[in-house]
Amino acid sequence: MTRRSKKSIAKSLPLSLRALLPKNDNKLLKNKINAAVEGTKRFCELILRDRDRLSDENALTVSNYIIAMKREVNPRLSYRKSTIQFIAELSKTIGITKKFIDMTRDDLLSYLDKCRKPENEDPLHKWIGSYNTKLVVLSRFFKWLHYPNVDDPKKKERIMCT
Repeated sequence: MTRRSKKSIAKSLPLSLRALLPKNDNKLLKNKINAAVEGTKRFCELILRDRDRLSDENALTVSNYIIAMKREVNPRLSYRKSTIQFIAELSKTIGITKKFIDMTRDDLLSYLDKCRKPENEDPLHKWIGSYNTKLVVLSRFFKWLHYPNVDDPKKKERIMCT
């Protein structure tokens, strides 16, 4: 009896069963992640590859966003790192299987409300800075996600304010 490779076994399965197999060799996703984390430390790459934080589709969306952001404004490494971290936290909090495009305002507010601290825990209200930073990062991400063809920042601002 000869040993068959995993790929040949997977190819012999019907399409309905192949869809259930893990897609470890998704080259497009790997290339996008590599392009997105270029120049950063390994932390960002680990977040984007961790399936306990992001699904494949959401990791691809985050990678595309980071690549687009690098092309448009060339943000600092620390900003890219915190952006990846906040978006991954959102995905994990709301549910890894839920796509970003399907997330609602209530989903975002429930995530942001976890940043709030009562007066006795934080009498100086330092949580407000974290809350506002996450709000800005997520607002930019969802503007890009829902209005990808609007290039003028003033138009995007008008769209989101209405």
